Amino acid sequence: MNFKRILCAGVSFSVMMTAYAGAFSGVSDWAVEPVNKAIAMGIVPEMLESTQAQNAISREEFCAVAVNLYENISGETAPSDVISPFTDTDSSIIASASALGIVSGKGNNVFAPYDTITRQEFCVMLSNVITAVEGEPYIAQTNNIDTFSDRDNVADWAENAVESMVSGGIMTGSLKPNGETVLDPLSTTSREQAMVMSVRFTDNYSEFESKAPEHGDNGEQGSDIEEKPNQNDNDEDENDNDENINVPDESVILPEEAASLSEEERLLRLFGKTEIGFTSKEEAEQNMTDITVDVWRLQKDGTKKAGKMTLTVNKNLALVYQAIFDEIFQSDEQFPIKDGGSYAWRSNARSEHRWGTAIDLNWNENMECNIDEFGNVTEITTGSHWLPYEDPYSIPADSDVVRIFKKYGFEWGGDAWSKKRDYMHFSYFGT
Repeated sequence: MNFKRILCAGVSFSVMMTAYAGAFSGVSDWAVEPVNKAIAMGIVPEMLESTQAQNAISREEFCAVAVNLYENISGETAPSDVISPFTDTDSSIIASASALGIVSGKGNNVFAPYDTITRQEFCVMLSNVITAVEGEPYIAQTNNIDTFSDRDNVADWAENAVESMVSGGIMTGSLKPNGETVLDPLSTTSREQAMVMSVRFTDNYSEFESKAPEHGDNGEQGSDIEEKPNQNDNDEDENDNDENINVPDESVILPEEAASLSEEERLLRLFGKTEIGFTSKEEAEQNMTDITVDVWRLQKDGTKKAGKMTLTVNKNLALVYQAIFDEIFQSDEQFPIKDGGSYAWRSNARSEHRWGTAIDLNWNENMECNIDEFGNVTEITTGSHWLPYEDPYSIPADSDVVRIFKKYGFEWGGDAWSKKRDYMHFSYFGT
């Protein structure tokens, strides 16, 4: 990666002090040095000049910061001349951030540019910058947020991002008058706090860059991509993909029986009991295995190349998952898969990702959202949109992908429930 460090170009502290004078007012003593550094690094956008540093940063303002972070870290220019997908703003910077997948709206094509952002939303946006730069989401492999007394205030959709920023040293917690350090995920983020964390993010980016994503995010596994020039080159040993799958025993669910098993039979085979789930994260991980599947990768010129994706899944469903992705890969649609994931231990006891019995695909382009009684979107909770037949990564309702998953007994979040849509989500128990 072309990792551009503007600060390393030899910017002196005196130059930073000069830049600081016209950019912010009322900077707290503890934030002066990192704010100056942010200005010198080119992170602070023009729209923040002469603003109050201790006031909460808006969604539009952080879009400008995030785009600067993307350009500084990647060395690439953010997309321009992008048409805004939102009805309440024509901001070009918001359109660029949206095109990069860094931000999404609040439903019904509304962005709310002047709303403030919470600390957990800030973490999600920074995490999305990593995805924009690397092409794959970053998944934290630690549980540092569990040490904070208010960790339950972190929303499920923000857990991975908050953990990533805490483990990467970007967000260090908020000190309360009683001396307790908390995450404070629902509090707003001030402009100076945003600058401080953005500098840490840039300085510590190698922490994310050096650890190739083993999982993908919106909270799930990403992919180890092994590109091939074309399908004809896909002549590897047919048994390569099965090398990590345990030899089938009486608990393993075979592809030919997956759809016909009753819920009780599924529970007994997967968990050894008639209720869903494992008793702990440790037990869950003992019952997972990695599989590598063939997928199609969409190229910049619109062509597709065969690649690989690695997933961590429930070991007793591994053969079923393998059959599903084999059929998707062989189908005439050649549906492109950018990211996907199954197992991820979450605090939500109803999440099938805790059990490795659900799969999410192309999460940014297959949003999760709440709907009203008429089916209208009221709030986007994950991802940015669902535009089948317009965005090649969005999954159409009548696609081979949906048909194949359902063939093997999975439900699709695009039509499974009455109050929400989760177009990325396929689950064996329908939750």
